[in-house]
Amino acid sequence: MYRELYQYLILHKQLNLPGIGTFSVEKRPADFDIADKMVKSPAFTITLLTASNIPSKNFFAWLSSKLSVSEREAVIQFNDFLFDLRNQLSSGNNLEWSGIGILSKGLAGDIRFETSVKDHSPATSVPAIKVLRENAQHTIRVGEQHKSSVEMKEILHHTESRKGSWWWPAALIILVLSIIFIGYYFSTHGLNSSAAGNQQKVVPVDK
Repeated sequence: MYRELYQYLILHKQLNLPGIGTFSVEKRPADFDIADKMVKSPAFTITLLTASNIPSKNFFAWLSSKLSVSEREAVIQFNDFLFDLRNQLSSGNNLEWSGIGILSKGLAGDIRFETSVKDHSPATSVPAIKVLRENAQHTIRVGEQHKSSVEMKEILHHTESRKGSWWWPAALIILVLSIIFIGYYFSTHGLNSSAAGNQQKVVPVDK
């Protein structure tokens, strides 16, 4: 029955053995190791809690199907298995349960468990290296439109180019207006030196 109970534990992640405890499969999620730049795959550990509950009816229905017997016979065989298991532990024998661990009796009469499945991972860790793709394209949402990263790069480039060259037309217009004004001024006042000087007469103030 060890094999059938092991299958139930792996399938349902929990197994209640009255008088022994509750076996549980605990999962450690995938983790990122910054120092080694590795992504560690999920791992599993089997633990034993001293508290235990009576197995449910669904458990005995499953067990009877695996043993190809009636549910009543499955209950009898399960109780006989527990009785024999507790007797062996009480006698001081260490029981090695393949795929789960070793059960033994402590000095205080408690049941000790040494798991054989600790941080077991069905997969291997993989390196986490950041890949930089200079010309990689991806879609960007701009308002109600979707544009590629290449299109947005071109738009931003043209915008910056327009911002950087706006002063040239303005400077050209100012230069042309200055030339027109100077030409008009000298055409009106002539090209003598006095035309460029101050034409206002200075009148002394009587004291």
